[in-house]
Amino acid sequence: MWIFYPTSVFLRIFVLCSLLSCITGLTVKYSREPVTKTEGHSLTLKCTVIYEKESCDDIQATWCFAHSAKDCEPFMDPHRYLIKVNETELNQNRVRNILMTFNSLRLQDSGYYQCNAKCTISGTQGKGHLVYLNVTADPYKGLNVSKWSGQCEADTALLMLSGILILWCYCMDHHIV
Repeated sequence: MWIFYPTSVFLRIFVLCSLLSCITGLTVKYSREPVTKTEGHSLTLKCTVIYEKESCDDIQATWCFAHSAKDCEPFMDPHRYLIKVNETELNQNRVRNILMTFNSLRLQDSGYYQCNAKCTISGTQGKGHLVYLNVTADPYKGLNVSKWSGQCEADTALLMLSGILILWCYCMDHHIV
Protein backbone atom coordinates (compact mmCIF):
# COMPACT_ATOMS: atom_id res chain seq x y z
CA MET A 1 0.00 0.00 0.00
CA TRP A 2 1.35 3.41 -1.00
CA ILE A 3 1.29 6.24 1.50
CA PHE A 4 1.59 9.70 -0.03
CA TYR A 5 2.98 12.39 2.17
CA PRO A 6 3.03 15.96 0.81
CA THR A 7 6.83 15.98 0.85
CA SER A 8 7.12 12.69 -1.03
CA VAL A 9 4.55 13.81 -3.62
CA PHE A 10 6.50 17.04 -4.17
CA LEU A 11 9.77 15.15 -4.56
CA ARG A 12 8.25 12.67 -7.01
CA ILE A 13 6.80 15.47 -9.13
CA PHE A 14 10.11 17.37 -9.00
CA VAL A 15 12.10 14.30 -10.11
CA LEU A 16 9.59 13.53 -12.88
CA CYS A 17 9.74 17.11 -14.19
CA SER A 18 13.54 17.04 -14.08
CA LEU A 19 13.60 13.81 -16.06
CA LEU A 20 11.19 15.21 -18.65
CA SER A 21 13.41 18.28 -19.00
CA CYS A 22 16.41 16.04 -19.70
CA ILE A 23 14.46 13.99 -22.24
CA THR A 24 13.30 16.99 -24.24
CA GLY A 25 16.77 18.53 -24.42
CA LEU A 26 15.35 22.06 -24.47
CA THR A 27 15.58 24.51 -21.55
CA VAL A 28 14.42 28.13 -21.38
CA LYS A 29 16.00 30.33 -18.68
CA TYR A 30 15.71 33.95 -17.52
CA SER A 31 15.20 36.01 -14.38
CA ARG A 32 11.96 35.54 -12.44
CA GLU A 33 12.15 38.99 -10.87
CA PRO A 34 9.50 41.53 -11.89
CA VAL A 35 10.90 44.60 -13.65
CA THR A 36 9.89 48.20 -12.94
CA LYS A 37 10.97 50.98 -15.31
CA THR A 38 9.83 54.52 -16.12
CA GLU A 39 8.14 55.31 -19.42
CA GLY A 40 10.42 56.74 -22.07
CA HIS A 41 13.42 54.68 -20.96
CA SER A 42 14.83 51.69 -22.83
CA LEU A 43 14.83 48.15 -21.44
CA THR A 44 16.37 44.86 -22.54
CA LEU A 45 14.94 41.48 -21.55
CA LYS A 46 17.32 38.50 -21.94
CA CYS A 47 16.31 34.88 -22.41
CA THR A 48 18.72 31.94 -22.71
CA VAL A 49 17.67 28.76 -24.50
CA ILE A 50 19.85 25.67 -24.13
CA TYR A 51 19.19 22.76 -26.47
CA GLU A 52 20.83 19.55 -27.62
CA LYS A 53 22.14 19.61 -31.17
CA GLU A 54 21.14 16.00 -31.86
CA SER A 55 17.57 16.02 -30.58
CA CYS A 56 16.73 19.58 -31.61
CA ASP A 57 18.55 20.49 -34.81
CA ASP A 58 17.31 24.10 -34.91
CA ILE A 59 14.90 26.19 -32.87
CA GLN A 60 12.52 29.09 -33.18
CA ALA A 61 12.74 31.21 -30.05
CA THR A 62 11.30 34.60 -29.19
CA TRP A 63 9.85 36.84 -26.51
CA CYS A 64 6.12 37.47 -26.53
CA PHE A 65 3.48 39.49 -24.68
CA ALA A 66 1.33 37.08 -22.65
CA HIS A 67 -2.38 37.92 -22.71
CA SER A 68 -3.00 34.70 -20.78
CA ALA A 69 -1.16 31.49 -19.87
CA LYS A 70 -2.02 30.03 -23.31
CA ASP A 71 -2.06 33.13 -25.53
CA CYS A 72 1.30 34.76 -26.20
CA GLU A 73 1.60 37.42 -28.94
CA PRO A 74 5.05 37.69 -30.59
CA PHE A 75 6.53 41.13 -31.25
CA MET A 76 6.34 42.40 -34.81
CA ASP A 77 6.98 46.17 -34.72
CA PRO A 78 10.66 46.83 -35.57
CA HIS A 79 10.24 50.52 -34.65
CA ARG A 80 9.30 49.68 -31.05
CA TYR A 81 11.36 46.56 -30.34
CA LEU A 82 14.78 45.35 -31.34
CA ILE A 83 15.42 41.63 -31.05
CA LYS A 84 19.02 40.37 -31.14
CA VAL A 85 19.94 36.70 -31.21
CA ASN A 86 23.36 35.18 -30.65
CA GLU A 87 24.29 31.54 -30.34
CA THR A 88 27.30 29.59 -29.10
CA GLU A 89 28.14 25.90 -28.75
CA LEU A 90 28.88 24.30 -25.40
CA ASN A 91 29.80 20.58 -25.55
CA GLN A 92 26.81 18.77 -27.11
CA ASN A 93 24.51 21.76 -26.57
CA ARG A 94 23.81 25.05 -28.21
CA VAL A 95 23.16 28.15 -26.14
CA ARG A 96 20.99 30.81 -27.78
CA ASN A 97 20.48 34.22 -26.18
CA ILE A 98 17.45 36.25 -27.24
CA LEU A 99 17.64 39.91 -26.23
CA MET A 100 14.55 42.05 -26.72
CA THR A 101 15.07 45.78 -26.33
CA PHE A 102 12.24 48.27 -25.95
CA ASN A 103 13.40 51.50 -27.62
CA SER A 104 11.14 53.69 -25.49
CA LEU A 105 8.79 52.16 -22.91
CA ARG A 106 5.13 53.17 -22.85
CA LEU A 107 2.63 52.68 -20.05
CA GLN A 108 0.82 50.18 -22.32
CA ASP A 109 3.92 47.96 -22.23
CA SER A 110 3.08 46.95 -18.65
CA GLY A 111 2.11 43.30 -18.46
CA TYR A 112 3.41 39.75 -18.52
CA TYR A 113 6.14 38.59 -20.89
CA GLN A 114 7.33 35.11 -21.74
CA CYS A 115 10.15 33.57 -23.74
CA ASN A 116 9.23 30.51 -25.80
CA ALA A 117 11.26 28.07 -27.88
CA LYS A 118 10.32 25.24 -30.25
CA CYS A 119 12.45 22.66 -32.06
CA THR A 120 11.73 23.00 -35.77
CA ILE A 121 12.13 19.28 -36.56
CA SER A 122 10.80 17.42 -33.51
CA GLY A 123 8.27 20.05 -32.44
CA THR A 124 9.49 19.90 -28.83
CA GLN A 125 8.54 23.09 -27.01
CA GLY A 126 9.92 24.96 -24.04
CA LYS A 127 8.17 27.85 -22.37
CA GLY A 128 9.59 30.15 -19.76
CA HIS A 129 7.67 31.47 -16.79
CA LEU A 130 5.73 34.73 -16.97
CA VAL A 131 7.71 37.79 -15.89
CA TYR A 132 5.90 41.02 -15.04
CA LEU A 133 6.97 44.40 -16.44
CA ASN A 134 5.61 47.44 -14.60
CA VAL A 135 6.04 50.67 -16.55
CA THR A 136 5.54 53.71 -14.31
CA ALA A 137 4.60 57.22 -15.40
CA ASP A 138 7.40 59.71 -15.93
CA PRO A 139 6.98 62.29 -13.13
CA TYR A 140 8.59 65.00 -15.32
CA LYS A 141 6.46 64.33 -18.41
CA GLY A 142 4.65 67.47 -19.51
CA LEU A 143 6.79 69.84 -17.45
CA ASN A 144 8.51 72.58 -19.42
CA VAL A 145 11.98 72.37 -17.97
CA SER A 146 14.31 74.86 -19.65
CA LYS A 147 17.35 73.25 -21.15
CA TRP A 148 19.02 76.66 -21.09
CA SER A 149 18.76 77.26 -17.34
CA GLY A 150 22.31 76.07 -16.67
CA GLN A 151 23.63 78.07 -19.64
CA CYS A 152 21.80 81.21 -18.43
CA GLU A 153 23.39 80.91 -14.99
CA ALA A 154 26.84 80.62 -16.57
CA ASP A 155 26.14 83.56 -18.90
CA THR A 156 24.95 85.71 -15.97
CA ALA A 157 28.09 84.94 -13.95
CA LEU A 158 30.31 85.73 -16.95
CA LEU A 159 28.44 88.99 -17.57
CA MET A 160 28.85 90.06 -13.94
CA LEU A 161 32.57 89.19 -14.01
CA SER A 162 32.98 91.18 -17.24
CA GLY A 163 31.21 94.17 -15.65
CA ILE A 164 33.48 94.06 -12.62
CA LEU A 165 36.55 93.84 -14.87
CA ILE A 166 35.38 96.80 -16.99
CA LEU A 167 34.66 98.84 -13.85
CA TRP A 168 38.11 97.98 -12.44
CA CYS A 169 39.82 98.97 -15.72
CA TYR A 170 37.87 102.26 -15.75
CA CYS A 171 38.85 103.00 -12.16
CA MET A 172 42.52 102.21 -12.83
CA ASP A 173 42.52 104.35 -15.96
CA HIS A 174 41.04 107.36 -14.12
CA HIS A 175 43.05 106.78 -10.97
CA ILE A 176 39.95 106.21 -8.85
CA VAL A 177 40.98 103.77 -6.19
